[in-house]
Amino acid sequence: MNNKEIQALLLKYRQGKCTEEEMTRIHLWYDSLNGESVAALDTAEKNMIGERMLGNLLNEVREPESAVTLSPWRRWNQVAVYMTAAAMFIAIGYWAMLGKKPAQQRINNEKMYVEAPVGRLITEENTSALPKKVVLEDNSVVTLDPGSAIIYPNSFAADKRAVQLIGDAFFEITKNPDKPFFVYSGKLITRVLGTSFRIKTRSKDKALEVEVEVVTGKVSVFENQRAFEEAEVPEEQNNGVVLTPNQRVTYFSESRHLMTGLVPEPVKAVKENIQPKLVFNDSKLEDIIHTLHQQYGIEIVFANDRLSQCTFTGDITEMPLYEKLDLICKSNGADYEVKGTRILINGKGCD
Repeated sequence: MNNKEIQALLLKYRQGKCTEEEMTRIHLWYDSLNGESVAALDTAEKNMIGERMLGNLLNEVREPESAVTLSPWRRWNQVAVYMTAAAMFIAIGYWAMLGKKPAQQRINNEKMYVEAPVGRLITEENTSALPKKVVLEDNSVVTLDPGSAIIYPNSFAADKRAVQLIGDAFFEITKNPDKPFFVYSGKLITRVLGTSFRIKTRSKDKALEVEVEVVTGKVSVFENQRAFEEAEVPEEQNNGVVLTPNQRVTYFSESRHLMTGLVPEPVKAVKENIQPKLVFNDSKLEDIIHTLHQQYGIEIVFANDRLSQCTFTGDITEMPLYEKLDLICKSNGADYEVKGTRILINGKGCD
């Protein structure tokens, strides 16, 4: 890639607009900057490599001395883009060189809850710096985040489908009411029939937290009793919740507490070929809120019944949900807050 192509791709990467092919080109270019193989590094060596990688990156994308002089403001913006990309690539490099061993150790230390009724168990680990798609026997698709792994049988049982996740992944499950799908992750079990959802795991203060976010459909999330004692029925729903689109639950393993809420950026739960325009002209809030509930599947309630009679005029088609609510509420002297899995609109209301 020449200088201009690198700059353009780095800018797209920072804005999150790269295609998979462009992402691959960026990482191939990055690999060419740091082709050395490092087996073991101490802290000083890591810092040296980080500084060298940053220097290589800036040298690669720096304009020749004969180029047109940039204004201080434009030059700072350009350097900021490169430094952001450099920090990202340094993190990727450290993960690629140092992150594989811990991931493998987690797999080796994991207690197995899935079985292979016919054949064998398969382990797929994502050792790359990009998401990795895994297609299961039933055509369900699992997208593994870097450093994550999934364990599954090459052939599912006759009455259920079960996999075990280590790390983070996004699931798109093929519908089959006769064979529910189970995901074992940490001390949680997620049970679905056909839906899409994300599971994240993270360590905090030496305790494990597992988070499940639903995009479409409905899932049941409950504790894995076998993680505490050898129970005969792992599907027993003890200390569990049911999630619908745009809802999430965080499980705190140390206290065995489940905390429900809404995802940070709700998306439309109903996928339509043609998205209807949300243009309102002196429309009542009760009608607007009903429309938003249908699109996002989130319960939105009024703290004061008089609020439902307030009106709103405007186009909120292209806005994210929370920005929609901001504009609607401010135009009526109201505000909103997230209460668990619901949104509560507060205000005096209108006559």
